[in-house]
Amino acid sequence: MSIVGATATPSPLELDRALRRRSRPRSRGAGVAWAVLGTLALVAIWALASRRQPELVLPSPTETWHAFWDLATQGTLLPELGRTLGQALIGVAIAFVVGSVWGTTAGRFRWFANFTQPLLSTLMALPPVILVVLGIVWFGPSGAVTRLVVALVALPLIVIAVTEAVRNIDADLLEMARSFELSRWKVIRHVVAPGVASPVLAATSVTVGQALRVAVMAELLSATAGVGGQVRLAQTNLDTASLFAWAITLVAIVMLLETLLVKPVTARLLRWRRPTG
Repeated sequence: MSIVGATATPSPLELDRALRRRSRPRSRGAGVAWAVLGTLALVAIWALASRRQPELVLPSPTETWHAFWDLATQGTLLPELGRTLGQALIGVAIAFVVGSVWGTTAGRFRWFANFTQPLLSTLMALPPVILVVLGIVWFGPSGAVTRLVVALVALPLIVIAVTEAVRNIDADLLEMARSFELSRWKVIRHVVAPGVASPVLAATSVTVGQALRVAVMAELLSATAGVGGQVRLAQTNLDTASLFAWAITLVAIVMLLETLLVKPVTARLLRWRRPTG
């Protein structure tokens, strides 16, 4: 047997890894292609449906584009969108900090989880519109209402995700870390963080889109600024094209946040799961 023949045969594990690496670009390309086709199909259906309806009822894609262009060129789009995004991200950050501490404590101590369960159930059951009304009573029509509502709506999801993640940390790994006398920081970094990252990041990715929707609703009811304020102005003026323009903009922003922020951060933090070699 020649040396070439002895070394050229890959193992089954190497073959499996090579096939997976080769299939990734193809599957990603096919997924993008189908997403583009789905978007074009929606636009085509929208265009056909709008041909028999007045702009007040269902504006066409062209009319919506003109409304979007007017918002952009008149200096309305970016400032109002930035204001709403800022309020939503502040609310999510507050929920993440509070929810991480709450969920970690609840995951470690069963009595604390039982003690705080009524409050958690209350937050999950309360409709966001009631939180908006309470926020207006407490803070008046201001941005604080938006931050409060976003934080309270996002908090239960993060608490539940962190609690379950902490409870599901592998006890054998923790015992092994103690036997090797690892420092607390190394245990958190190499044992706790990898086990908690996946469910917490999944909950955060859901929270980002939810927070933006809740922020717009809170602004619609409690403020004159932000995207919600602009939506209320368009409603007052019977400007349905602008309503569609704002709606599509929000959808695009959520997709961009997931593509450019949530997914890269998730991939980086979960790179320990990838097969080596």
